[in-house]
Amino acid sequence: MLAHGVADQLHMIDRAVATLTRATEALLKAADEVSLLEDICRIAVDVAGYRLVWVGMPEHSPDRKVSAVAAAGQGRTYLQEISVAWDDGPLGRGPVGTAIRTGRTQVVRSIETHPDFAPWREAATRHGFRAVVSLPLGEVGDIVGALNIYAGESTTFDDDTVRLLEDVARNLTYGVRALRIKAEHDKAVRDLAESEERYRSLVEMTPDAILVHSKGVILYANPAAGRVFGAEGRPMTGLNVVDLVPTEMRDTIARRVANPPTGRVLAEHPMCRIDGTPFDAEVVGSSVAYHGHPARFLVIRDVTERRQVQEQLVQTSKLATLGEMAAGLVHELSQPLNIIRLTAEGALLFMERGKATPEWQAQQFELIAEQSQRTAEIIDDIRIFSRRDSSPIQVFDAIGAVRSALAVLEGQMRPDEIEVETDLPEAMVPVRGRRVQLEQVIMNLLSNAHHALKEKQADQAGGWVATVAVSARRRGDGLVITVEDTGPGIPPAVRSRIFEPFFTTKEAGRGTGLGLSVSFGIINSMGGRLEIQDRAIGACFTITLPVDDLTGIGHDPEVVPTPQHQMAATGHIMVVDDEKTAAATVGRYLEELGHRVTLCTSGSQAYETFMRDPADVVITDLRMPAGGGEQLVERLRDFDPLLPIIIVTGHLGATERLAENLQDDRCSVLKKPVALARLGDIVIDFLQPPGE
Repeated sequence: MLAHGVADQLHMIDRAVATLTRATEALLKAADEVSLLEDICRIAVDVAGYRLVWVGMPEHSPDRKVSAVAAAGQGRTYLQEISVAWDDGPLGRGPVGTAIRTGRTQVVRSIETHPDFAPWREAATRHGFRAVVSLPLGEVGDIVGALNIYAGESTTFDDDTVRLLEDVARNLTYGVRALRIKAEHDKAVRDLAESEERYRSLVEMTPDAILVHSKGVILYANPAAGRVFGAEGRPMTGLNVVDLVPTEMRDTIARRVANPPTGRVLAEHPMCRIDGTPFDAEVVGSSVAYHGHPARFLVIRDVTERRQVQEQLVQTSKLATLGEMAAGLVHELSQPLNIIRLTAEGALLFMERGKATPEWQAQQFELIAEQSQRTAEIIDDIRIFSRRDSSPIQVFDAIGAVRSALAVLEGQMRPDEIEVETDLPEAMVPVRGRRVQLEQVIMNLLSNAHHALKEKQADQAGGWVATVAVSARRRGDGLVITVEDTGPGIPPAVRSRIFEPFFTTKEAGRGTGLGLSVSFGIINSMGGRLEIQDRAIGACFTITLPVDDLTGIGHDPEVVPTPQHQMAATGHIMVVDDEKTAAATVGRYLEELGHRVTLCTSGSQAYETFMRDPADVVITDLRMPAGGGEQLVERLRDFDPLLPIIIVTGHLGATERLAENLQDDRCSVLKKPVALARLGDIVIDFLQPPGE
C-alpha cells in the first residue's frame, strides 16, 4: 500500500517536471503572448493530465473582475458559468482572486470542504474538479495574472508538485513580460516607421521650401525648394545657403551659419532665387541631427504676396482714418488760410489809403509766409501719411513720430472741448521700423479716443472733463507709449476681440474695423506689443517697443536756407507750370535776382522752346496738360544728361519715383508750397561751375 502511494507521488512529480520542461520549450518558441498562454494551458492538460488549466488576468475596473485569456481541458464550459474577482469580497476570496491580490500561491486540496470556495463549489463538483492550485504570475504590485490548474483527485497537489508548478509560473511570468517588451518594441518600431513616413510625406508635400544644411552646405532640399528657388529639375544639394541671399547680407548670414543660434529662430529677410531674382522670405531655423551629424533645418516661405496684401490692408486702414479725419483736417487748413486772406486784404486796404509803411508791410508778408509754412506742414503730414509706404526699415526717433501724429490731430480735439495732455521726453528715443507706420498707429489710437469722447459728451452732465493723455517713458531696454482717455471705455466682453480684423464697436457706417488690427500687426512687426490695459474709467492702450541705438538714425529737417543772392551767378532759367500766376510769381522773383526767365505752361511747349533756346536750369511742375512734367524731364535728360532740373510738385508719389530715377547732384525735388528763397539758392548752386 505504501509502495502504491509512493508511486502515485512520483507519477505526479513526473507530470509536473514534464510540464515544466515542455513549458520551457514553448517559452523559447513563443511568438506572442496569447500563443504562449494557450500553449502552456494545452501542455498542462495534454502532458500532465489536468482537467482544466486557464490563465486569468485582473481587470482594473470598478468591479475588479478576472477574465480568462487562455484555457485548455474538458471543463472549459465551467469558465462560462462562474464569475471571479480579485477584490476582498466573496468572489475575490477564492484561490484565483487571493493569488492575484496577495501574490502568493493558493492550494485548495478539497473543493468540497474549503470554506472560501463556496461560490463555485456546485459548478466545480459537477465538472469533476476535486482540487485546484492558483499560481500568481508576478509579485505584489506587479501581478500579470494567475495560472489556475484544476485536478480530478484531491491528492494531486502535494508540496513537491506545487514547487515545480511555481517554477512553471515563474517561467511563464518571465515569458509574458519578455513578449510584452518585445511587442512594445515592435510597436515603437512600427510607430517610428509610420511617423517617419508621415513626416517624409509632410516634408515632400509642403508648399514651403525645406533645406537641411551643415555649415552652409545644403544636404537635403524638398521638391518645394526647387519651386521656391527656381531650381526645378536641378539638384540643390551641394549649394551654399549663403549664395541664396542678397550680396549685402551674405557676410551677416555667413557669421550666423558659422555660429548658429540656439533653439528655434524666426526671421524675415530677402532671399534670392537661383537666377538672382530677389523675394521676401520668412525663415524658421532650428538645430537637428542629420545622419548622426549636427545640422540646421530651415523652413523657408515666400511671403512676397502676403507682404503685398499686408501693405494693401495698411493702406486701406490709413485711407479710412483719413476719411474719418477729413472734417477736422478741413478745419486745420482753413485756420492758416483764413489768416493769410485776412492779412492780405488788410494790407491792401492800408496800402490803398497810404497808411502802410515799409516796415509794417514787411511784418504782414512775414505773417503770410509763416501761415503758408504752417499750411505746408499740415499738407505734408497728410501727404506722407496717405501714401503707400514702401520705405525701408530704419532707425528713427519714436518721440518725433508721436509729436507728428499729435500735431495733426491735436487741433481737431480742442474745438470739441477735449483737453490733450502730453508727457513726452525731450531726448530722442531710437526705434527700428517705419516712422510713417508708427505715426499711423498713434493717429488711429488718438482718432478712436476722439470719437469715444465725443459720444460720451452727448450724454454727460457737467463736472466731467474730456481728456486724452499721451505719454512716453523708457523702461529698461524698451519704450512704453501710452494713449488713454476719460471716455466710456471698452467693455470687458469685447476686449478679447478688440484686435480682430473688421471688429468695431462704432455704430454702422463709421469705422472699418481695420484700425486696431492693422496697428497690432505694425507694432508686432517692429518687435513690440500693442496692448489694452484695464482701467476703471476710459480706455488705455500701451505700445511697447524695443529701443535701438542712435547709429544711422535719419534726419530730414525742413530748413529754409538763408538767401545767397549777393555775388551770385546768373543765367537763363525756364519755369514750366500750368498755373500762370504761380509761374509768373516765380519768374518775377528770379528776374529780380538778375536771371533771364522763360515761362511755359506745358511740357510740350517747354521742350519745343528749350530746343530753340536752351536754358541753363529748368524748373518744372509735374502734372500739366499737353505734355506733363515727367515726360519733359525724361526728354530733357535724354538730350542732356547733366542738365540741372528742379522739380516742384505736390504729388508725393511721383516725386519719390523721379527722385529714385534721377539720383545725381543735377536734380532737386521740392514739395509744394515751396519757399522762394530756397528755390533761388538751389538755382544759384546749379549755376556755379563744377567743383566750386
